[in-house]
Amino acid sequence: MDPTDLESAAPAARPAELDFLKGGGEMGALMRAHDWSQSSLGSPSGWPQALRTVVRLLLNTGHPMYIWWGEDGACLYNDAYRESIGPERHPGSLGLPAKQVWLEIWDVIGSQIEHVLSGHGATWNVNQLIPITRHGRKEDVYWTYSYSPIDDHTAPNQIGGVLVICTETTENVLLARQATAQRDQLDQLFKQAPSFMALLTGPDHIFEITNLRYQKLVGHRAVVGKTVVDALPEVVEQGFVALLDEVYKTGMAYSATGTKFNLQAVPGGPISERYVDFVYQPIKSKDGNVSGIFVEGIDVTDRARADSALRASEANYRELAQTLADSNRLKDEFVATLAHELRNPLAPIRNALEIQRRALDDKKVIAETRDMMERQVGQMMRLIDDLLDLSRLSRDMVELRRTHFSLAIALGNAIEASRPVIEQFSHRIVISLPGEDLIVEADDARIVQIFTNLLNNAAKFTPVGGRIEVTLVRENDAAIVSIRDNGIGISKPMLNRVFDLFTQVDRSYAEVSGGLGIGLTLVRQLVERHGGQIEARSSGLGTGSEFLIRLPLAPQDKDAIPLRSTNTNSARPINRLKILLADDNVDAARSLGMILSMIGHDVRTVHDGQSALDIGSEFCPDVMVLDIAMPLLDGHAVCRQARTEQWGKHVLFIALSGWGQTEDKLQSLEAGFNHHLIKPVELESLEELLAQYTKNSLRSE
Repeated sequence: MDPTDLESAAPAARPAELDFLKGGGEMGALMRAHDWSQSSLGSPSGWPQALRTVVRLLLNTGHPMYIWWGEDGACLYNDAYRESIGPERHPGSLGLPAKQVWLEIWDVIGSQIEHVLSGHGATWNVNQLIPITRHGRKEDVYWTYSYSPIDDHTAPNQIGGVLVICTETTENVLLARQATAQRDQLDQLFKQAPSFMALLTGPDHIFEITNLRYQKLVGHRAVVGKTVVDALPEVVEQGFVALLDEVYKTGMAYSATGTKFNLQAVPGGPISERYVDFVYQPIKSKDGNVSGIFVEGIDVTDRARADSALRASEANYRELAQTLADSNRLKDEFVATLAHELRNPLAPIRNALEIQRRALDDKKVIAETRDMMERQVGQMMRLIDDLLDLSRLSRDMVELRRTHFSLAIALGNAIEASRPVIEQFSHRIVISLPGEDLIVEADDARIVQIFTNLLNNAAKFTPVGGRIEVTLVRENDAAIVSIRDNGIGISKPMLNRVFDLFTQVDRSYAEVSGGLGIGLTLVRQLVERHGGQIEARSSGLGTGSEFLIRLPLAPQDKDAIPLRSTNTNSARPINRLKILLADDNVDAARSLGMILSMIGHDVRTVHDGQSALDIGSEFCPDVMVLDIAMPLLDGHAVCRQARTEQWGKHVLFIALSGWGQTEDKLQSLEAGFNHHLIKPVELESLEELLAQYTKNSLRSE
């Protein structure tokens, strides 16, 4: 109702004693027109002065405020507050008892109100989760608020009511969580970088963060939060602090190679002599002032010692110096490329979000921008997956799941996976297969990954309308796969280096750019892990390239296991399962729950461990997909407790976590989980587990 309508419905004149109800927008008009005979407050003319004063304040402020008055906590609030409670409580809650209005959250706020009314003082809560129903649905709402006593000498404990001053912080909390997740992801990349890195802030050069390489360099000292002088006092006399001061003062970067660095890892202990190549890069704020310094470099102690040993041979020294200089250049290019490749997808994602915000309900625009964001997120995931694969391979943590399968089918799956890139550049692909089926004993997913990587390279480094030839032949007890293109080719000096880490061909010849230069390194390591060899061939720039992969064949008495198709468009029937999904990341839980519902499952989602147990006992799910780090109870505790209940004994438990090291998976298995999947989960992997569970259940019936 419009405030003017309320005013016209009220008496033409009011006594001066009701002046405290003047103004206040809609809520002021509602209070003046309200029938108070049904409320414990009674007529406003009889309200005590303490209440009148606070109501006057409430109606004349733009900050959300609420009053609970009297023994039953009769409700009063202002225009700024009404926006947060929805039509379920506005305007119907005016003058009603607090418990009647807020029954659904009384277990949270009831004790806080009683705390104030009983004379124990005010309360203060920051980003408190208080789920409420508004606009027809239950929402997780976060508040920062205070409950303060309203003095009234005529009331019990001389406190007549409670004044609530509040701010809804839901959007800030969710944005902070998203930023934390993104920061954690970049932090992992930072920690696994091949060079040592540290971030110093302020003129005193306080350690903000360091990666594992830097911690190793300084003897794993606890440096974060300390100044350089306090954390590494021995570097002062060596001139490093003076260099930092100069960079901070002038804003000019400083770099050095082969610099001696004496470190005393243990106070009073022996001096360790190291040599480093490093850069001090100033970090500037928006106003152009230096706010910190980024330290990055590599430990070249081995190189320095080798230089000393090779001084007798000038030719050898030059060759080694050039090799190390190239390595350092590649390292610098990798750091720059990593930043570039991570930033590239963020721009269209941010643009797409802004477009969606402006497009309102334009379904075509929303669909186009959604597809755009999916492509860019996929690009970031491929980048991160390559980095993680490289990290696992370097630490010998890649487990090959060997089966017997046909190489022809593996090639078909790889071609299907690469088809979007091939078709993007209108390439023609020619496939030549032998008359016999060539069977290998290998990890099917990794073999397809090898072929897909090489096919994508062939497509990207071949001009539009090119030709890609894929050939499979037998040579004695080995299979030879050739992937040949008529693209830009490889110069002869590069042929021996294309498989080296961070090496890339000259991009100026390519139709597309991008990548970290680690793809062929991954390919070589995966091929060699399977007991095979890979070779690159080219007659030079402009003559095309050929990659030959030799893989040992499996014994002939073994039957091949057919590979599944990689065509994600092929629908397969599913059996409806009851799935309980628990994750404190609301967006992650809702989005995965929507996907599982779309493919036919009955899904419930919760956001803490205790709710998972409560809902589980009622819902009796077939499958529980649990995040590990959740409030109230973590995923491990939920699984252990549910396994003791009758309803949970035969549930398929799937852990879903951002942590995927061997020890993390072992902890999940020990807690009772059947499987441990790594975020972000691949839907195909999850569907396979659900399908296998359904198949096993049908067999047991």
